[in-house]
Formats: sequence, structure tokens, C-alpha cells
Amino acid sequence: MDERGYKPADVVRLSGLSRQTLHSILTDSRDTIKEMPSRKTVQVLAEALRMPADQLLVAAAEAYGVPVAAPVLVPTVTDVSDSELARELLRRAAVREQGGDAGLAALDLSDIDGESILAVVDLRRRLLAEAATVTDAQPGLAGTLTYLAQVITLALDQAAKAPTES
Repeated sequence: MDERGYKPADVVRLSGLSRQTLHSILTDSRDTIKEMPSRKTVQVLAEALRMPADQLLVAAAEAYGVPVAAPVLVPTVTDVSDSELARELLRRAAVREQGGDAGLAALDLSDIDGESILAVVDLRRRLLAEAATVTDAQPGLAGTLTYLAQVITLALDQAAKAPTES
């Protein structure tokens, strides 16, 4: 919360957690935790804080004084929400269209795991489906969604053509 400048009210709004639940989490002074928070609570809190759920759990453990020798966490496509992924793709596309690369590499899916590839393919399908439903009412949004799907298609095609290591 501190890193993002969030107040408890911001996290409640972004996560959908009740004020009481967040207050309990933030003010818990017990030395031990009798029960882990539900997977859903961890997931919505992680999404609100824009971080992978595993990273949130490691940070929570460290806050309780548990020595954690955590590996370096490298988020995969499945660690971020669809909206975060779409927002990042749109940001990258906008930077490229303005003629800059802002230090960004092309969307590279060549070395992500199979589960992440399936998540990207599903996101592409959902972007196209949503574009089809808003074409008449919101043509600008439909165009953006279609463009994002094309960015994903290009990246998937490039990943499929990439040589594999043996």
C-alpha cells in the first residue's frame, strides 16, 4: 500500500473487500495465524495492489517475522488480471504508434509456459468477442480491442515460429 500510495479506502474500493476485513488484516497483532486467508481474499487483494498473489503472501509472511528465502518471482501472464494485461498491451501499442519504443521490447511470448500461452489465447478470444458486442455502440473501443487481439495474434505467431531449445 505504501509503495502505491494507497490508503485503506483505496484498497477497499479496488479489491471489493469489506472495510472490516481489510482492517482485520492490517491491524492483526497476533504472533501466529490460525488460518490462511481464503484464496479469493488473497487474489482480490493482490489484484488491487497490482502484484502477484505469491508475492503478496511472501510479503505478509515477512511482515509476521517469518524468515522467507523466496525465489525471485517472475510474474507470468496468469499472474495478472485480464484488464492489467490489456492495459499494458494498449500502453505499449500507443508508445509504438507515437514512434517511440520507450525502451520496450516487442511483445515476446517465445519463452512463456504453456498455461500462460493458453491464458493469452483465451484473452485474445475474449477481446474479439467483446469487440463484436460493442462495435455499433462503441466503435472506438471495438477498434482498440481488435487491435489488442491483433497484437496478441502477432506475438503468438512469432512465438510459434521461434526455434525451440532441445
